[in-house]
Amino acid sequence: MRMGVFLIRGFMVHLDERLSTAEQLIGKCKRLVDIGSNHGFLPVHLLQSGLCENALLCDISADALSRAQILVEKTDLQEKVEFAVTDGLNGIALQDGDAVSICGMGARTIAHILNRALPCPVVLQANVELKFLRRHIESIGMHIADEAIAFATGRYYVLLRAESGQAEPMSDYEAHIGPILLRKNPPLFKDYLLWRKGVTGRALEGTKDGSDFERMNIARQEYEDVLRALEETK
Repeated sequence: MRMGVFLIRGFMVHLDERLSTAEQLIGKCKRLVDIGSNHGFLPVHLLQSGLCENALLCDISADALSRAQILVEKTDLQEKVEFAVTDGLNGIALQDGDAVSICGMGARTIAHILNRALPCPVVLQANVELKFLRRHIESIGMHIADEAIAFATGRYYVLLRAESGQAEPMSDYEAHIGPILLRKNPPLFKDYLLWRKGVTGRALEGTKDGSDFERMNIARQEYEDVLRALEETK
């Protein structure tokens, strides 16, 4: 997978595979609205590579956003970047040609931010509870247009691109594993499933005392879903 890069005063700084995958799902846009921007690597790279014309970097913390401000100054992109200290998308007027990125947060935090259908694409990366996030996307009148897997810092990440409009309802199996991943069977899919087999297997083992019957059933179903997906990708 191609690594995204950008220059900082003559030095090449690389995006990791997770953010490079986010870049690929975003594609071209007029303006990137980066929620929880923190270091600002992703929008800076899109600007320098010509994939977007302008960027709005948002964070709930002014201290966190200051790191992105330093990076923008070092790369002389001040004229193309605006900053907003805000909670998610509060107060943000989305425009034609925008794309939104919300990466590196929990699924429920993302759902809190993405509380309505957006008129533009949004790229999402949650560390856990992907089934919950996929169901939430469906519930607000958006659909999953694409999914991709990245491997970085010793673990696998699933990234989603959601767009406005309804699609065919997902089954519980599809919501857990990923409807586009199941259809596309991308290169890292089997390795990701093997990793998920270990994660869900350990979770199931942890319920064997029978003290929480509902939790045990959920863990068993998730483990069986992973086994089914592995069988189907042979």
